[in-house]
Amino acid sequence: MSKKEIKFAPREIFEQILEWSVIPTFDLIIEYGNQGILLVKRKNAPYKNQWALPGLRMFKGEEIDDVLARIAKNEVGIQIDPKQKHLINQYVGKFSTEYKRQDISTGYSIRVDSAQPINLNKEHFFQFRIITSHQQIPSPMGAMYSHYLKEYFSNR
Repeated sequence: MSKKEIKFAPREIFEQILEWSVIPTFDLIIEYGNQGILLVKRKNAPYKNQWALPGLRMFKGEEIDDVLARIAKNEVGIQIDPKQKHLINQYVGKFSTEYKRQDISTGYSIRVDSAQPINLNKEHFFQFRIITSHQQIPSPMGAMYSHYLKEYFSNR
């Protein structure tokens, strides 16, 4: 991560931001060696109890590569080289929860060595699985994650 000061809003301020602003988020399709794509099952809104891709919002002061490295490390315990990322697409997520939250999400794919163990962030996820095809996309899955996976598998 860069040496810049990273700032994030405390929850009470973040709730005000959710009411008035669009949130920039990033999601990762992690190619886990040759085994397949890593999916996680979320504990938290807006996709609570649904399958997802690891992702987080961007903090003030971060660059895209900083966010992607933070997602991989903090969400699934994996080190990545964000310079190896591939842009998948963007998606606007609109939610009925959390002040009718709206995110502008950007999805990237990145290959990692499957010798790295997966270590889920237990505050955010309670399960993971690996898939190898579009037909294996589980349900329920958040719309933006389905969008990214369909793009990914159709362009392989």
